[in-house]
Amino acid sequence: MQAIERTFTVLRAIASRTGTSTLADITKESGLPKSTVLRLLIALEDQGAVQTVGGRYAIGPGLTALSQQGAPVSALKEVARPHLVELAEFLQENVSLMIPDGDATLYIDTAVSESSVMVQDWTGERLPYHGSAGGLALLSSWTDGEIADHAATGLEAYTPTTVTTLAELMAKVDHTRRTGVALTHQEFSDEVNGFGAVVTGPDGESLAAVNAYGPDYRFPGDRQVAEISTAVFNTACVISDRLV
Repeated sequence: MQAIERTFTVLRAIASRTGTSTLADITKESGLPKSTVLRLLIALEDQGAVQTVGGRYAIGPGLTALSQQGAPVSALKEVARPHLVELAEFLQENVSLMIPDGDATLYIDTAVSESSVMVQDWTGERLPYHGSAGGLALLSSWTDGEIADHAATGLEAYTPTTVTTLAELMAKVDHTRRTGVALTHQEFSDEVNGFGAVVTGPDGESLAAVNAYGPDYRFPGDRQVAEISTAVFNTACVISDRLV
């Protein structure tokens, strides 16, 4: 996973600049050793993910073509937004949309509840897969081998109830695969619970996840877990249908 993280770090460094970048630019922006950056650039160029222009580097046509095969983030947000808002109004809790981002998830949008007491809006933040319901939902679309490799890099404990072993993680994943909805209980932030479900693309690929979350004392509160799970799952399904 470290290699994947470094690869994405280099790609982000290139994408963060207008036009092309020098090796020095990328090294400075990424914070990685020059030798590591150069080795990754050579490998990325071989795959068409990076191209050289006059000795400088830019995002390559291979990566551009690959990204265009899935729903662009802007389009995904546009389709999902009204349904996130509707679910947030129904639950009276925050509802986020997250996407895979290398070795973590990235929160790209949040419909903020008007409840008098809210939990943090994580939009723009990268959070671990195993710490949120949406992240667990995304993990459920991975193979067991991929999950094992991810767990082998270490599952950090953020609270006393965070899953930190492969066995615990697989139990969560198995539940999600059976029910279609992931549940978390104070696993990334104290006193915050979550429900998550996967958003799929036209070919059935896992693109994103809907993540509803709120404080433990009221979420789920008096509501049935099944009622919330159904609402979250149905929202993810509606968004998926709109992407066809």
